[in-house]
Amino acid sequence: MVAEFKLHRRAVLALLAAVAACSDPDARIRNRIDTGWHRDDLEALLLHWHGHALRPDGSFQLAFDRAWKPQPQPELELTGQARLVYAFAAGHEYIPDAGYLKVARRGADYLLQRFRDPVHGGFFYSVTPEGAPKGTAKRAYGHAFALLALAEVYRIGGDVRYRDAALQAWREIELNFFDPAGGLFNECERDFKPVAGSRTQNPLMHMFEALLALREATGDKIAENGARRLGDFVVNQLMQGQAEGSAHIPEWYDEAWKPLPTQAAGGYIDLGHQFEWSHLLTTGAVVSPIYAQVAERVLSYALASGYDDIEGGCGLKAFPDGGKTDTRKGWWQQAECLHGLLVGAKETARNDLWRRYEQTQELIKKQLIDAEYGGWRAADVLPCKSGGCKDVQPDPYHMVRLHQAALKLASG
Repeated sequence: MVAEFKLHRRAVLALLAAVAACSDPDARIRNRIDTGWHRDDLEALLLHWHGHALRPDGSFQLAFDRAWKPQPQPELELTGQARLVYAFAAGHEYIPDAGYLKVARRGADYLLQRFRDPVHGGFFYSVTPEGAPKGTAKRAYGHAFALLALAEVYRIGGDVRYRDAALQAWREIELNFFDPAGGLFNECERDFKPVAGSRTQNPLMHMFEALLALREATGDKIAENGARRLGDFVVNQLMQGQAEGSAHIPEWYDEAWKPLPTQAAGGYIDLGHQFEWSHLLTTGAVVSPIYAQVAERVLSYALASGYDDIEGGCGLKAFPDGGKTDTRKGWWQQAECLHGLLVGAKETARNDLWRRYEQTQELIKKQLIDAEYGGWRAADVLPCKSGGCKDVQPDPYHMVRLHQAALKLASG
């Protein structure tokens, strides 16, 4: 009798789900997203970081071993501090009773009080544990995360101080970091004199991400125009099309933004970043409809060049001169792979992408979620049992971005 009841109940639930899907086509998409796992992992990550990372002055301890024992932290770097501000602000949207917004605001205040340069503007690369300037260089990568953090704290909390600080930060970035070719200098001296050297797409990608967040938070045309400026530069100048129609974005360039041509010269295509670009460009369709088409091409390249259709997940690097793909699997690349698959599957409704989403999620559950200590395993090379994992806690930025996207898509 109990078995008959269970079968009847399942049949009723299946019928109700089918009816709901007919009246609400997006329900099919929401039903394929494992919202329970995304929410549970988000809660677990932030619970651990909240329990261990908070310092009395509003900054964060970021260096821990796998068992959450604090490790020496001789300086506080802008990137890591800003990423944790973002993570707590984003977490508040889904876990509003945990006090995360207060933590994010204190962290944002610390960025503005201790990292901001009162003389030349912008943000120092690092400060001492006591909050005094230490690394006074200005790096575009760190500025991108400071901008993302301020935009997210404003979007979630609505305090105009952070909106104004974010818009001011972008004005200073736009004035000082753009090089004549249209990209960003990697690094400048304290007075924003550019430091000579090669270029990388990584700061552009995260600045594009931060500007999309700033546009969403404020609706400001300045942010939209900035995202379009960077996106167009990447799509029109950096992206390399393939004969079969896919495309990729190389990692390193010379000072004229010509991609380094060979593996021996330092040229490669970061596969995790291809998945990351695919979901960012899809989101960026709000500023240019062409970005969605480009996103599909980049995702196609990432799948063909780096996806493991046997076990799920993606490798590390492909090479412009046809060298053998580095198929080793690192932790953050798997987070971005899953993020790209999720957004691509939602956008295109392709069943093969949903299958890969489920496959890669299982890989992450089995290989990266640390059931013993909490957090994720810091894998340079999976599996951890073969010795490819560090005894550290990786910061939760990539994971929080992934779970935030999943829960937002699931909510419609």
